[in-house]
Amino acid sequence: MTFILLALVIAGAGLYALRGAFAGISGLHVTGLDRDGMGMGLLAILAAGYFWGPTYGVALILVVALHEFGHVAAYRICGHSDARFRLVPLMGGVAISNRLPASQEKAFFIALMGPAIWIGPMLLALGLSDLIYDRAPAVGDFLWVVGQVAGALNFFNLLPLYPLDGARCIRYVFFTFFPSQITNLTYAMSGAMLVVALMMHSILMVVFCLISARQMLQSTDLVRIQRRMGKGRALLCLGAYLATAGTFYLGGENLIAGFL
Repeated sequence: MTFILLALVIAGAGLYALRGAFAGISGLHVTGLDRDGMGMGLLAILAAGYFWGPTYGVALILVVALHEFGHVAAYRICGHSDARFRLVPLMGGVAISNRLPASQEKAFFIALMGPAIWIGPMLLALGLSDLIYDRAPAVGDFLWVVGQVAGALNFFNLLPLYPLDGARCIRYVFFTFFPSQITNLTYAMSGAMLVVALMMHSILMVVFCLISARQMLQSTDLVRIQRRMGKGRALLCLGAYLATAGTFYLGGENLIAGFL
């Protein structure tokens, strides 16, 4: 019960941190709901269910959707009222804004909040799964799967492999201390991503790497025009990144071990 109360506190703290994203909003507003968008979302759900089974497929869609909402909420806190996201079949999701974050600190916050929004819900799902498993095994099992998928997927997303969120976070911290080496770092993280894709024999990941390669140099140039953060803030950001990644590793350890 203590663990569940802690999870509720953390989830509440997350909602409080994102309260600015809901300022002036009454109820839930869905924008950009068109036939193509609905079709892509449905295809994403069907693809996840086909490749990973119904339970893991539904859990994966929930994790990806809330992850991308975390990015959108962070964008809106930073003044990007146009922020939105869309599910992409077999590739996850993508959060979009028409404007570049004004500062590297804001860009770091936006990158980290995609995974970080899941810390409270992940802990709550894992805690409740143990509490109710004896009374409702099916529900308990589903909550355990959601917690494991949330931990494993967000941990992987925070690895320093470009263009994952982890690489974006590391680049902003790295640029504060070694601005002249940011291009070399980006090349290294992009190459590491390609190596991982080849080791996993994942054609989708290879394609993802190739698609993102053409954006790599442009994104490096964009980092340079954003307002830099101080070294003290950069160290705080690094601490937040490491704590978030470590929490997800512990939460999804069983599922992560299955891939190692």
